[in-house]
Amino acid sequence: MTIAVEILGASFFATHHASPADALAGVGRAFTPPAFALLVGRARRFTSLVTQLHMEVCGGLPAHASAGDLPAVFATCHGEIQTALRLISDFRDIGEVSSAQFAHSVHNTPSGLWAIATRTAAPTTTLTGENAIAAGWLEAALLARETGGLVVLSIADEPVPPAFRGPGEAGGVAAAFLVGPAAHVGRPAVLLIDESGGDAERPSGILARAVHACSRRDAGDLVLGAVAPGRSLRLLVSAAS
Repeated sequence: MTIAVEILGASFFATHHASPADALAGVGRAFTPPAFALLVGRARRFTSLVTQLHMEVCGGLPAHASAGDLPAVFATCHGEIQTALRLISDFRDIGEVSSAQFAHSVHNTPSGLWAIATRTAAPTTTLTGENAIAAGWLEAALLARETGGLVVLSIADEPVPPAFRGPGEAGGVAAAFLVGPAAHVGRPAVLLIDESGGDAERPSGILARAVHACSRRDAGDLVLGAVAPGRSLRLLVSAAS
């Protein structure tokens, strides 16, 4: 199975890396929070790090990504995991939870705030799970092909708290892409499902490689993650003309 798409923009942010190249080279920096300027006023209150990361990279896409009624796909491996821990801890310690934090605890919180920030009524999809990166790309590509228009794809995760003893990054990482159908107006790319094997790369590496591949002039080929047992989704980006 192959799906031809075009990439019209890409954005990357990591709390502990200044650029995709630094993330790939292992060059760190002190914790740097996202500015998430897309959200203003009261909409900024109670936002989690993962929501801020989504808004930061979406704001880094070309201006028309947030100016029109474009459908959007949000993907996250762990969702609002830090907010979940705060709610559990508060309920355990004081027997009640903050209604404001509870309202922001669902995994599709960023999509709702994106709609507020961009004043769009376009549909959004939120995907979560271990293979969220690959699933997000596949969903965005199929949506672009079906509608014949542009789709915003945002992928972000915040660190998993030690209390959950799960895998995760030391810092927050996010990337966003403006994906369209093959129409000869952007960077040509192909999504390919094959039997690629090997251990999965950390999300920061996958996202950094994807943005790096979409931003540089030479061709790129990377595995985005598993989509079925023994089958992976690859992104092949053509060399810039």
